[in-house]
Amino acid sequence: MDIKERYFNKLRSENMRLTRSRKAMIEVLENQHLTFKELQRALAKRGLYNVSTIYNNLDFFIKQKIVVEIYINDTKYYDLAMGNPMHSADSHIHVMIRDTNEITEVNSPDIFEYISNHPSMKHLDLDHIRITISAQKKKDI
Repeated sequence: MDIKERYFNKLRSENMRLTRSRKAMIEVLENQHLTFKELQRALAKRGLYNVSTIYNNLDFFIKQKIVVEIYINDTKYYDLAMGNPMHSADSHIHVMIRDTNEITEVNSPDIFEYISNHPSMKHLDLDHIRITISAQKKKDI
């Protein structure tokens, strides 16, 4: 079963409506980190123009932990979270490569474990850990 089908099945199994716009949003966000405007343009190409519907569905998906918002260099991106082998809605490491504006993901449970077990966290119940790294490619020396 591909990733999109897992999302569709989650919605169906929990009696949440799988509308045309929700289905399109999941398809568009698969393997991409998009700003609202990028998402809006991609959906418009599929005949979905209602900005309110996009905002409402994003809000719904965020509350259901299907989509997460990430902030990189003062820009908000949307990313599918559920069933992603590189992260979950609650644990994220994103690396923004400034040279190309590419966003990559790092799967490193040991980093999350280190942070969770750090002495400064012992009196806290952590909701989530999201790390954003801004980098550029190394110049040849």
